Amino acid sequence: MKKILRALKLPSILLLTLTVLVACDRDYNTVGTDIIGGKNFKTDSIVYPIIAFTKKVKPVQTNGLSSNLLGAYNNPEYGLTTASVVSQMVTTDGRYAPSFGVDPQIESVTLTIPYFSTATEIDEDGVTTYRLDSLYGDKPIKLSIYQNTYYLRTTDPSSNFQDGQVYYSNANKTINFDDFRGELLYENDNFTPSPEEIVIEEENEDTDEEEVTERLSPRLQIDLLNTNNFWEKLLFEKEGSLELSNQNNFLNYFRGLYFKAEAINNDGNQILLNFNSTEAVLEVNYTYLEGSDDDETDDDEERQEGSFALKFNTTRLNTFESEINISDGNSKTGDETLYLKGGEGSMAVIHLFEGPDTDGDGEPDSYLDDFLSHKDSWLINEAQLTIFEDASKVYTEDDYHTYDRLFAYDITNNSTLIDYQYDGTLNTLNPLDSKIVHLGQRLENQGTYKYKIRLTEHIKNILANDSTNTKIGLVLSTNVNNTLNAQLLDSDGDEVTTLPEGAILSPKGTILHGSSPNVPENLRAKLEIYYTEPEN
Repeated sequence: MKKILRALKLPSILLLTLTVLVACDRDYNTVGTDIIGGKNFKTDSIVYPIIAFTKKVKPVQTNGLSSNLLGAYNNPEYGLTTASVVSQMVTTDGRYAPSFGVDPQIESVTLTIPYFSTATEIDEDGVTTYRLDSLYGDKPIKLSIYQNTYYLRTTDPSSNFQDGQVYYSNANKTINFDDFRGELLYENDNFTPSPEEIVIEEENEDTDEEEVTERLSPRLQIDLLNTNNFWEKLLFEKEGSLELSNQNNFLNYFRGLYFKAEAINNDGNQILLNFNSTEAVLEVNYTYLEGSDDDETDDDEERQEGSFALKFNTTRLNTFESEINISDGNSKTGDETLYLKGGEGSMAVIHLFEGPDTDGDGEPDSYLDDFLSHKDSWLINEAQLTIFEDASKVYTEDDYHTYDRLFAYDITNNSTLIDYQYDGTLNTLNPLDSKIVHLGQRLENQGTYKYKIRLTEHIKNILANDSTNTKIGLVLSTNVNNTLNAQLLDSDGDEVTTLPEGAILSPKGTILHGSSPNVPENLRAKLEIYYTEPEN
């Protein structure tokens, strides 16, 4: 006989607490409206089995992301992952056919890409101390920036150029951008992102002293090498040519940059770069003389300043190279261990109201009919999906998992769950403290860590509105505010076809206890439902 675990009647103080919570919450679905009146009620809870198993993530779409990872990071639980970036570039103002004046000469070529950071202190001199928000690891990497010579299409020729071209995280295996490296523009064998602010100084004409004119947040800011007169050949020698006449021609002519990251001694760092920022630019600064080439030049003539600025186009992609070796889990019995790793990693799939096969028919037992049988008698107060961290497997030093967030989504419809929309705790400034009612935060109790996902509205809908019992995906996310999804390669017909962007951009991972009967009951992943019903 299938066994369902029922909790003891809740003590009166918990009943009072639940009543207050329901009263303060937004209107709930009226399940069992006939239980109003002079009847006595009881509040109780029930634990329903679930099937939870690991799902290996296929190569995932990485063009069109809101930001990109760069670097090599040795995850203490999953090994080394290296993330490189390839991107087109377009002019910042949308103008082409530039005029560079007479005798243009390069003064500097500066690449700037902001990091994601938070100001933590400002001293009396105006110096700001920052914390880098999305830096993983603290060991140096080798960073090289090349001219990219591979043309990144915007439309897919296999669809007769009707659909947008999709690039996946394994693109370096199919294209191998190393074969399309052009000029080496920058190389650093000891690169580590700095949290220091960028101070801009200019000479005061009256005092001839350097003065601080601007203070910028931390960012990748480097001078790109001008070997072999690369920029003069790229720009000045092509003035008036078709290559610089419009955006399409320019994209085919200068095909962007290739940021290649390499680990040093199998270690390094990985950081999230804000390529979409208006401050993410490549600026070629030069001087020139006014007039035309036919005019006689005067050696004493004052040279004018000019610039040609480029920004990063949306045709930009991440490539991931990973040591992760994880296989799909058991969807029939559930797994003992759930492996969650960002990027082209792994996730968990949750089947609610299902349990291990006890009747020997080769399929998981279903408990959905039992739940639906209470449609006319239960008022759902709260539903919680609780999953415990596997303390025997997770890395515990340096508060590694302190800021981890789990993100639950509907893998059937590739959308957030209804509880996400009901959760009013949106925090746009700090995703760690956002959507904490639905998605919860990592909780500690006497050395045991768990995650609690509230599915109250989702469960109400199943019971009251005959909503589909959709399957739930569970991933580790860097930003639970980011609800965008990216498609997975060759996933037609698969249970999972998309991955939340916040999981793509997380180099971290965690290890959780699953739903298998082999997991101790007090650590087993479970669905617990609190309800009110009339007493007989």
